[in-house]
Amino acid sequence: MLTVTIPDPRQEVTATPDIRHRMLRRFSRRPINMMGLLLIVGIVCAGLGAHWIAPYPANATHFASALRPPSWHHLFGTDSLGRDVLSRIIYGTNASLLASMGAVGLALGAGTVIGLAAGYWPHSLLDEMLMRLMDAILVIPPLVLALALAFILGSGMVNAIFAISVIFSPQFARVVRSKVLTVRTLPFVEAAQSAGAGSMRILWRHILPSILQPILVLGTLDVGSAIIVEASLAYLGLGLQPPAPSWGFMVSSNVNYLSQAPWLIFGPSLAIALTVWAVTIVGQGLQELSS
Repeated sequence: MLTVTIPDPRQEVTATPDIRHRMLRRFSRRPINMMGLLLIVGIVCAGLGAHWIAPYPANATHFASALRPPSWHHLFGTDSLGRDVLSRIIYGTNASLLASMGAVGLALGAGTVIGLAAGYWPHSLLDEMLMRLMDAILVIPPLVLALALAFILGSGMVNAIFAISVIFSPQFARVVRSKVLTVRTLPFVEAAQSAGAGSMRILWRHILPSILQPILVLGTLDVGSAIIVEASLAYLGLGLQPPAPSWGFMVSSNVNYLSQAPWLIFGPSLAIALTVWAVTIVGQGLQELSS
């Protein structure tokens, strides 16, 4: 009697401990990767512990100390209301990270669902409709589309997150679709189909785990871009509303003081640049591991 053994797809896609250790060592061998990772950890910890780390409350005003240059008491100076710039940068970390990571997470989820459906049933009406919708979104410049959506929906953090997620969803959808087109023809997927597994079970139990790594790498790289888009929306007053601190809004609200108090722009701009750099470096390191 012939016995057919169906391979467990998790064995096909799950790295052994030795492989994971080798990948970790390969990642850590490059000092720049570890610098980026440590910087991200530091930024996240600063945001989570802002209440204890920041030297002053974010919205504490002291008009007698307005527009003070950097000093030991105010390392990044004070703004036009006498608020400590460094404290507002630290508190603003939460808004920037929440908006960027929330938007990328939402885009990752939506794009993955769209890509799985389009890739598993290629050349169908569903595939054509979903991919043409993604193409239509990709045609519009990302920042222009985000501004239009934020303007229609109104200002606020939730609307900004939704607007940013829309412009990143097509990237995930296209990557997932291309990976699914390859994985769906592999032996372990065909074995699951022969065993009578339903389409949803095959997609979520067999195909998705095998394409998860490139999706997460893309998500890491997109966080840096999302921070820039969120800062742009906040700069135009379409993100987090005052008096809550936001890096982008701190730049826009103090641009009139550029010649008089340049430290008002330098601090939040440096925070944006360092965060984007760190996330990009880690994303590129992960991308090298998956290649």
